[in-house]
Amino acid sequence: MSDFPFARNHRAVMICGLIILQFFPSAKPAYADSRVFKCTDASGQISFSQTGCERGLREPVQIDNPKVGWIDLQAAVAKLKAKAVKDKGKKPKRKRSASRSGDRAQKQRCWRARKKVARIARELKQGYRLARGEELRYQRTEQEEYLALFCR
Repeated sequence: MSDFPFARNHRAVMICGLIILQFFPSAKPAYADSRVFKCTDASGQISFSQTGCERGLREPVQIDNPKVGWIDLQAAVAKLKAKAVKDKGKKPKRKRSASRSGDRAQKQRCWRARKKVARIARELKQGYRLARGEELRYQRTEQEEYLALFCR
């Protein structure tokens, strides 16, 4: 899992953070203080920098990213309701199983495990050396546990 002890309690940490932010209304997110400068040197070459310009014309650039920040909740709810009304008459799409090839592969693994158990049982009936018998019983136990866990 994670080495971070609060990984399971991320919701609680987020809620505590929001409560603390209520006491500090002037607190800004980290991206609010980030600046970008448009630098133009003597030859007219334009470059962008976060640290500022060495020489030449320095012009701060305002970056507006619509994907960052708060959303208009009422507009989002209205959009979802409109979509629900639009999709009301449509028949829902049938969900397929996650993977038919995965189901087939699992059936093949179960079939192989059953075949191994049958082969081990035959070998145990035919006779064996002492060390081989212990190994066969261990293998049979492993295969039976696999069958119990993953096969019907």
